[in-house]
Amino acid sequence: MTSDLFRQSPISTLYACIRGGLAPGQLGMVMARAGVGKSPFLVHIALGHLLRSSEVLHVSLQDPAAHVRSFYHEILTELARASGVDPASAQVEVERNRIIHSFLSGPFTPARLGRLLTTLDDVMDFRPAVVVIDGSFEAAEVDSSAWRAFAKEANIRIWGTVKTHRGRGPSAEELASSFDTAVVLEPKGQKVQLRVLRAGGEDVSESTALCLDPVTMLVAGQPSPGTDIVAPSPAPQTVTLVSGGVTGAECAFGQAAERWGLTEINLTFAGHHQVRTQGSKTLTEQELKQGAVSMVYVNQHLRRIWDRNGPIAKIIQTQWHLASQVRQLFVVGIIREDGTVTGGTGWSVELAKRWNKTVWVYCQERDAWHCWSGTEWVLGEPVIETTAIGGTGTRALSDAGKAAIDQLFARSFGG
Repeated sequence: MTSDLFRQSPISTLYACIRGGLAPGQLGMVMARAGVGKSPFLVHIALGHLLRSSEVLHVSLQDPAAHVRSFYHEILTELARASGVDPASAQVEVERNRIIHSFLSGPFTPARLGRLLTTLDDVMDFRPAVVVIDGSFEAAEVDSSAWRAFAKEANIRIWGTVKTHRGRGPSAEELASSFDTAVVLEPKGQKVQLRVLRAGGEDVSESTALCLDPVTMLVAGQPSPGTDIVAPSPAPQTVTLVSGGVTGAECAFGQAAERWGLTEINLTFAGHHQVRTQGSKTLTEQELKQGAVSMVYVNQHLRRIWDRNGPIAKIIQTQWHLASQVRQLFVVGIIREDGTVTGGTGWSVELAKRWNKTVWVYCQERDAWHCWSGTEWVLGEPVIETTAIGGTGTRALSDAGKAAIDQLFARSFGG
């Protein structure tokens, strides 16, 4: 659905340059004269993250929160209309992952943003991967060094806007070197032209200029070429891995999480042998009962026979807690001909499918990652896209399976 929605969005151009236009710890700027369309372009940037389950803080320096929220609704509706997609589910995802903060008095500084992020973390347990600041800095006054330093210290992506002036002050090209990613919007007749001047800390020598609608910032004319939207990975310290801590795949997921600085929660229960104890959480009998399900149903669904009084019953209950707490689930195992996954962890896959989570399975027999499309397994290359992920799988982890886990984390956080 996301790729369809963004077929006519200018964000595909940024994503073609570098994942999300920014890496964690970097600063991006949208530059244009007054009234050219910086605010709707920022909304497109935010939507590119929100619709892939990355949390976004939208700080408005010029409009109340209700006005900003209606702006999102209008642009998302236009995107859906242009793409023939029902906007309802997309709207739910946007509301789930976004907080709008209106700051209408005094200068907005990195220190103020720092205090706001601390409050949101303490009060709402909200740690955004991306901050968009909607309210133009003057070209001659923007303190790019301070904002870049803060982005690096907080390890988040920050997008802002700079107001340029025709015939006076530094040009967009002169300002671009101050930012990791810089784009410029310029009026061209009845349209607006988008050019990428810098992306991911490097100058862009050749950039395809896009003509945009001046109101919606949608690509004018025919849809842009089918560029797959690569999700922006959140900063690793904002991500929590939920796993089980047993030998094999779960230990490998935990070791990778530790190397990259993720938070770990390893679920277990009394009498269960847990090898990796970082972030260990022992589920009570009452908590286990929340995930209880008829073993007859499980056996029929997974087409295998397990004893309802055996230890597998509690493992099944633990898998319910794992799948319910995450947005993306990564599993290493074997995909059977009937589409199920071998072992007790196969139940977490079935639950994640049922709850419309994003499910990736690395099949050790096929030596490849597969994503559940809703009807079948489809080959792909996963990236961590959300701050709540699950990692589980077989105890009989192969060298290729371990390498697939390590590469998943490196691909997500290493660039």
